[in-house]
Amino acid sequence: MNFKQFSSFEEAKRFFRERVKKLHPDRGGNKEEFLELIKNYEEFFQSYQKISKIKVLQRPILKGNYFFSVLELTVEEVALGGKKKVEIPGEERVCPKCEGLGKKREGPISKCGFCKGVGFVETFDQRKETISYLTCPYCKGQGVILTEKCDECKGKGYVKVLNEFWLDLPLGLKEGDYVFVEKEILGVDYDLYLEVIIKPHPYFSLQNGDLIYRCQIPFWEVLIEDFISIKTLEGEERVPSKLFTEGRPVILKGRGPFLPDGKRGNLIVEYQIYLPQNLTQEAKELLKKLVDLIEKN
Repeated sequence: MNFKQFSSFEEAKRFFRERVKKLHPDRGGNKEEFLELIKNYEEFFQSYQKISKIKVLQRPILKGNYFFSVLELTVEEVALGGKKKVEIPGEERVCPKCEGLGKKREGPISKCGFCKGVGFVETFDQRKETISYLTCPYCKGQGVILTEKCDECKGKGYVKVLNEFWLDLPLGLKEGDYVFVEKEILGVDYDLYLEVIIKPHPYFSLQNGDLIYRCQIPFWEVLIEDFISIKTLEGEERVPSKLFTEGRPVILKGRGPFLPDGKRGNLIVEYQIYLPQNLTQEAKELLKKLVDLIEKN
């Protein structure tokens, strides 16, 4: 049983209680189905508990140890929810390209300024009045140093490994919201703040809990076709063409984005009737004949 198909946690919980009563072995139910139901619900409940540690904030107060980044989403991702792969900084490791040098191994070189290119430095012990020679700490005895920074680590000698995790997108996100994820979920020592940015869409937009679909419809389709194809979150759908003759937006209830309570907003089709410009004389004459036929009927 997939409890994630329900629109809200409360709905899933009600279904679970009803099924438990029917499948309970003490009431003559199937024991295997009962145990399978319990197992699936426990997994669902654990995932819900995890999601509950993900919060949506409008004006977060950044405090403690945290990492701030941007969460760029499509209109479809915001509207339907789901999972989104997010990369966050992990532990630091020695740069694999330069092996910790911070310089390009095959890059240009110059004479070491500390040892003057000899690879060692001279020291004098005043108590013993002796001279000793030590390997140059800068060029490590090479007499030359690499001058160009490593492309991978930018001269630091180490890189931060990026960790990936799948974020359960909260429902009802808006542009400018902040998604707050507690460090316990991430398995790191910092909390995560993600500012929501919604990518521009060629024909969809989100507005006040509804999905707006803007389109042009040729006038002949409205006259000739019984149905007009429009785009929805689930794909193309055919809508009766007579709905596009009233001059008002066409509203498909419950076909818009999911809201925080698990319900769905509306899909509002804002359309313009397309009228071609610069008709040829032949096209005008044919159109007049069509008008005459319509008026006769």
